[in-house]
Amino acid sequence: MTTGEVAMIEAQLKEDRAKLEILQNMLKKSSSLTENMKERLTQFDDRLVRLKGQIMPVYDEMQVKIRAQSNGELAIKELDKVARYYCLREELDRTISNDVSSSVPEYIKNMKELSRAIKFFLDNNPNSNEVKKLKELFHTGLGNMCKEFEDVLKKKSRNVGIKDMTSDGDELPVIPLLIPEAKQSLSLISKWVAENHVFVKNNYLPGVDFVKIICTNYVTVQKKYLREKLEMLANAEQLAIFANATPIMGRKVRNAEITRKGSKLSRENVRRQSKRGHKRTPSDHTSIQTIKEDINVEQTAKSFAKVGTYFAQLIKSEYYQIQDLITPSLCEKVFVDIVEPAMTHFEGEGMQLVKAAKEQILNNNWVAVFPLIMLYQNLNKIKCSLISEDQLDFEAAPLAPISNLISVITTCVKETLDQFKCFVEDDAVKTSNVASDGTVHQLTSNVMSICGQLLAYEETVGTLLKGVQHQGTRKLPQSNIHRQMATYINGILKALEKNLESKSKVYDNKCLSALFLMNNYNYIRNNLKESEILTLLQDNHHDGVDLDARYIDWIHKQMEVYRLWYQPMVDVMADSNTGTVFRESDKLKDSQKDAIKTKFKVFNTTLEEQLRIQQKWAIPDPQFREWVREGNIEAIIFRYEDMCKRYEKVNFSSNNKKYIIYSTEDVEKTLTMFFDQKF
Repeated sequence: MTTGEVAMIEAQLKEDRAKLEILQNMLKKSSSLTENMKERLTQFDDRLVRLKGQIMPVYDEMQVKIRAQSNGELAIKELDKVARYYCLREELDRTISNDVSSSVPEYIKNMKELSRAIKFFLDNNPNSNEVKKLKELFHTGLGNMCKEFEDVLKKKSRNVGIKDMTSDGDELPVIPLLIPEAKQSLSLISKWVAENHVFVKNNYLPGVDFVKIICTNYVTVQKKYLREKLEMLANAEQLAIFANATPIMGRKVRNAEITRKGSKLSRENVRRQSKRGHKRTPSDHTSIQTIKEDINVEQTAKSFAKVGTYFAQLIKSEYYQIQDLITPSLCEKVFVDIVEPAMTHFEGEGMQLVKAAKEQILNNNWVAVFPLIMLYQNLNKIKCSLISEDQLDFEAAPLAPISNLISVITTCVKETLDQFKCFVEDDAVKTSNVASDGTVHQLTSNVMSICGQLLAYEETVGTLLKGVQHQGTRKLPQSNIHRQMATYINGILKALEKNLESKSKVYDNKCLSALFLMNNYNYIRNNLKESEILTLLQDNHHDGVDLDARYIDWIHKQMEVYRLWYQPMVDVMADSNTGTVFRESDKLKDSQKDAIKTKFKVFNTTLEEQLRIQQKWAIPDPQFREWVREGNIEAIIFRYEDMCKRYEKVNFSSNNKKYIIYSTEDVEKTLTMFFDQKF
């Protein structure tokens, strides 16, 4: 080790020793301070022990005195209360015996005090005269409260009218049936009676059930209130619901008087439709057989639906009011007792309406099904609105009648739709009712009108055809609904086409038969185009063909058959000697003269005969009528003009005008008189 390294180690050692010495001095000072603090704390503890020994006896003595004072005050207070219990009957006799109406909260406060007094005597002196007297007074008070409950219900109910029952959207708003102050009073009475029911029944009035009295009063008053409101609403809508056992609408349905209208009336009806551009109006919705009915089912169904909506609002409002006023365990029973009779009656009236519609449908008044569809929509809307309340059960009383009525209407509508399709198919054998003028058949106008109306109820009808009833908010997919409607209407159209083909064979004149089919096909085509039926059928690819093109093709095919009427005229106007031109100076042979004379005779005779015949025929659509006339003119007039030019200066007779009777203008005018029955 070198001298330098030794020197460094000695210097480091010296420095460490100095630090150690400092630490030792600090440790000595800390030990001294600790000893001093320990001595002082010991002295302080000794002083606290001596102080406790001096204070605790004083504290214990003070606590004894405080408890003694508190017990004395409590004893005095209880003695005052007991003393008041003995005087309570006289003090509250007048207040309890009087009516409750002055202040329900104050009256209930007095009844609570009376109840506490009775409990005291029952616990301490059950055989005393005071118990008997207080019980009698308490019984009087309970009776007054029950009477007040009934009186407030009768006198403070709101005069609910139609203006209070307007609803927005699908929701049925809750209508206050009582003024707010009255509802608060009734709630206080009902709540207090329910809270004291067990005590009263178990201790001193076992034979009297005041909760039941409250419920009975409520049912009696509200049942009458519901009946009166329904009578008011029915009268406003001119219905006879609840009106002294009067049948629905106040009139009895007599057997439908069927009057068959002649072809003239049918033609006029179709002409009116054509002048309106084939637009469907309420007057177009006539049945196959015009029926006189005592009941306007459509108007009655609308009124019944309105009353049903009002009724549902009353039911919903009553349900919520019961929750606030009646003991929870009894709410369901009270609700059933109030609503069930009215609901059962409502169901019965609905069944009568369905029966009236069925009678009209049996007489082939098929449009009577639409009020039922509308009513089905309304009842489902009511059911969906009420079923949103989790507590309302539509499979049990009292709301089951709505489900029953919906089920009956569903069956009736579905059967009617099936029957209508069968009717259109089976009516093909009924050929005696075709019009003599070849106009649009009454069956065609009715079928298209009904199909158009069905489309207005597409969602409902599609659901019914699928055989699924509405359940809450669950609905069929739109594609399924469109498919069902398209399938049904396509089936109706096919049945109608087959029917018309059969009816066309009734006509002896093939041209008139073709005109009949053209009229009907054109009417169907126009209706399909004006409505959304054509779009519905095309979008769902029925038959995979263009329906509009198909009807146009059928019309053109029948047009070819119709044009057979002027074939004799076309034949005689054609020059048999093609290329032969007669000049004025030519001397014709007798056979040539006779041939020319025959041409004009045949033309004139055919034109006059066809004018006489086709003037009685009808084409109700003005545009289609002009199209047919123009086709006739185009096929005849130019040929006739050419024939006249060829022979008018030829000496085929001593008096050519005897044969060339008509000018070109006369022929054209004559052809425009076809299908015009006013001449």
